[in-house]
Amino acid sequence: MSIGNRVFLQKPEVAQELLDAFKKIPCANISDTMGRLVGMHPRIKLQSNPPDPVNVGRALTIKTRSGDNLMLHKALNMAKPGDVLIVSNDGGEEYRSLIGEIMFTYGGSKNIGGIIIDGPIRDIDAVRKMTYPIYATGTNPGGPYKEGPGEINVPISCGGISINPGDIIVMDEDGVIVIPWQEGETVLEAAKAFQAQDEAKLVAAQTGNSKREWVDKRLADKGVEVIDGMYKG
Repeated sequence: MSIGNRVFLQKPEVAQELLDAFKKIPCANISDTMGRLVGMHPRIKLQSNPPDPVNVGRALTIKTRSGDNLMLHKALNMAKPGDVLIVSNDGGEEYRSLIGEIMFTYGGSKNIGGIIIDGPIRDIDAVRKMTYPIYATGTNPGGPYKEGPGEINVPISCGGISINPGDIIVMDEDGVIVIPWQEGETVLEAAKAFQAQDEAKLVAAQTGNSKREWVDKRLADKGVEVIDGMYKG
């Protein structure tokens, strides 16, 4: 087996019903139930215009040499509906774009769930009109090489977050979060409960009934001195 230059054809496949359930929950609420440690770096931003506020799919991971998209082409050929192609780009420091309008259009024709690049893309005018999630660090007209090496469906890091093949990827305008595929059901139940609490807090904020006593209690617990009358005449 040639480590660093290989393609795994299979990955874990969580049920579509589970993915659909996550579409009802914003990324922020899910992240808050997972220690707030699952969000990709904010350098990776939404570039397209999906109609749904939350999109979800299964991770198809791609490890590339910086500035090379040979394995991304192979992953597009492999991709199934709902797959989210996630490209490590060797840490995201490369300024060369990895993908443009033609490849994005082909991905859309296969009903993939999204593309996430830790690096730049090009043909942004066309990308802004596309209706599936496309995330990248920005744009650059300089194109990629197609030489390899690289790997598909192996553990990668994208935006500072570890991703394994088949992980659940949740995307909205805030950004991208990653849920380990083995823990999807557990996270979903926790996120649904958190969302209900969050919606109640929003109503309280709108009506002026927020419970804010916790702030002074937290300050007191930390030994903060609160001083009154400092500037009285």
